[in-house]
Amino acid sequence: MQCALCKKKECYKGQNCPGLQNSEIEAAYDEADRRILTASANVEGQYYMKLSRLEESVKVAQEMGCTTVGLAFCLGLAQEAMYITQYFQKFFTVHSVCCKVCGFGKDHFDLKQIESDQFEAMCNPAVQAKILSEAGTELNFIVGLCVGHDMIFNRHSTAPVSTLAVKDRLLANNPLGAVYSGMWRNQRLELNKK
Repeated sequence: MQCALCKKKECYKGQNCPGLQNSEIEAAYDEADRRILTASANVEGQYYMKLSRLEESVKVAQEMGCTTVGLAFCLGLAQEAMYITQYFQKFFTVHSVCCKVCGFGKDHFDLKQIESDQFEAMCNPAVQAKILSEAGTELNFIVGLCVGHDMIFNRHSTAPVSTLAVKDRLLANNPLGAVYSGMWRNQRLELNKK
């Protein structure tokens, strides 16, 4: 499949390019998936273009019947995580875990450090997921975990995960800024080369 390069996107009108049978598509979704699909569709249908992602996240969690949510955040977005937690606390019990939880040194796994001559705590996404699981969160949200660390968190989370914010140190946590920049596209994708 090369959907990203397709010019027509006829699937939007019902075209089935892979040729999967309806029964195959239905079988891909278990009961938990359908619960999330239903909640998401209800929120999209009722609030399309009316709510921020943060507000939509609350509505989806409410549609799913969640009462306890988790926040796995990067230390670099601690203030944003505080505001998100304060907002979420209006609706849910919130458990939040910082990426540097436990202060476990990078040296334990022989990981590359930014500054080699001083202690550096590693990001600890598997433990973030463990702590939130033990707290009984029903839905977890990521706020700015590093690329790779977000993957580990997702692998270990026992609750479904949604991303509220992604880290991009260069572009003020807006990775799509690169794609929206004509200069970046010309330089990195070499669009002007013949």
